Amino acid sequence: MTDINDKLTILYDVLVDNVDAFQNELANLITQPDTIADVNRFTSLLSNLKNTWFVDPLLFQISRGNKGDIWLCDFLYAAGNLLAEASEKDEFVVPKNLVAKLESWIIDQTGELAWMAAGLLKYYGSEKSEQIQLKKLEERGDFFLTYVECILGLLRFNEAKYMLLAQQIAADETRDIKLREFCDGLIKDRDK
Repeated sequence: MTDINDKLTILYDVLVDNVDAFQNELANLITQPDTIADVNRFTSLLSNLKNTWFVDPLLFQISRGNKGDIWLCDFLYAAGNLLAEASEKDEFVVPKNLVAKLESWIIDQTGELAWMAAGLLKYYGSEKSEQIQLKKLEERGDFFLTYVECILGLLRFNEAKYMLLAQQIAADETRDIKLREFCDGLIKDRDK
């Protein structure tokens, strides 16, 4: 029982008595991702803390990132998870070049990077993000979850307008079956 009591003491010290210092240390690590021994564990920790305070430093660092940065997909994932926890009242600073970077990763890349970038872009409702998502949906050949994130972003932006697109994709036999099933599920959920 002393082991759990020791852990509780440490947690109380970090998360109650010194929470501001702990947050600042984590934010500092975000700005120096190459110094993090296990980026996946670090971003999982950030996600599990469910503290949207980390969104701004994550967005800033992502905006400085480049394809090939070992930490990039994990940071995109964590930022998306934390934005999912945000309330309508939360405001975040979107770095000037962030949307352009996301566009490049979504349109010019495939796989995990495009998927994670699309997962973050869906929280940025604008005409520019709408254009990026529509352009990605014109193509075929990427991981189906990238297209799912684009559809979700469009529905967040204008559900009435883009539910018709989801219906078209569900009926399009040239599309990936998993994407068609996802769109069919959206339609069924809406009709409930």
